[in-house]
Amino acid sequence: MELQKYFIDFNKAIKMDYDENSGLADKRDKLLKKLSSDDSVPSFNRLDQGSYAMHTGVEPLDKEYDIDVGLRFSKNKEDYENPMELKRIVKNVLENHTDKKPVIKSPCVTITYKDKGEDAYHVDLAIYVYENKDDTSSQMYLARGKDSKPEEICWEKSDPKGLVDYINSAISDSDDREQFRRIIRYLKRWKNKVFSSSGNAEPPSIGITMIVADKFAVKKKTDIVSGIDSYNDLEALYNIVSEIQKLFVYKGINQAGREIYTISYTFPSDLKFEPGVNIFQKMSDNYMTSFKEKIDTLLSDLKAVRNEVDVVEQCKKLNKIFGDDFKIPEVKEESKTQKRCIPSSSAAGVW
Repeated sequence: MELQKYFIDFNKAIKMDYDENSGLADKRDKLLKKLSSDDSVPSFNRLDQGSYAMHTGVEPLDKEYDIDVGLRFSKNKEDYENPMELKRIVKNVLENHTDKKPVIKSPCVTITYKDKGEDAYHVDLAIYVYENKDDTSSQMYLARGKDSKPEEICWEKSDPKGLVDYINSAISDSDDREQFRRIIRYLKRWKNKVFSSSGNAEPPSIGITMIVADKFAVKKKTDIVSGIDSYNDLEALYNIVSEIQKLFVYKGINQAGREIYTISYTFPSDLKFEPGVNIFQKMSDNYMTSFKEKIDTLLSDLKAVRNEVDVVEQCKKLNKIFGDDFKIPEVKEESKTQKRCIPSSSAAGVW
């Protein structure tokens, strides 16, 4: 049996199904209801964002689920000289909503829910206002910053809806789009497995998602008789990891004798974000270099998978890359399947 079957099974295992995990949506809706019913909170419209809106979520390894929600307040930027005002209003209204106090983070206000004493869910509320609230197509601004770092507090140009639309419209064909989303999920699971989530060591998911959106190439072949497409996720993944590797730029050698690399990627100019801002800017040079080293290893490991002819051995290598959610078939099972398979002579196309 082709390796693709096991990639599909892996995708099913790691895919975050928000419809099935109704607890997240319920908690989000209760939060929004409480905010909208409080007289101290200006009127707002909800905007789903992040992996929830882009359909690229993965099951968390630490089992703490999250959902990103934008609150687009019907206010002008000039109405609040200090962006923290709105963030504090939201935090204060939700102060006793859960057992754990809300936390103001730089990009959002986070509300965490516990289950059996452990953090189980969190909802990130991003706060937005308009340049002109009477024109909802006008520039939007994100309330950026937190009290512990006053130098970072600002109204930051943002385009949350444009970003979601950009990602969701990157691939026009629906079946090709499913491969595109699978590749993002594979990279997210790999990222969660090999990087620490503390601090800024972990590359931002939106950075990886943007690169895939811009550089993804569909890998499939079409049977000329049946017209059925046969996708090859291994080749698609290998191709995009190669593209990520090309983005790293050599910077020099640090005092410890380590070769240092940087990576820079910006939002497209037709989206209304702050111009020229590096999506990976929060990562230090050392973290960027570690990112490159891990990408180099991933590419080498994927090449070894490509060079392996036995499906069971391929799955063993992929299990080491992605973890136990990438299942290794039994040798007997795979052997029986291969005996039943008759190679098609009508397949055409190049991977």
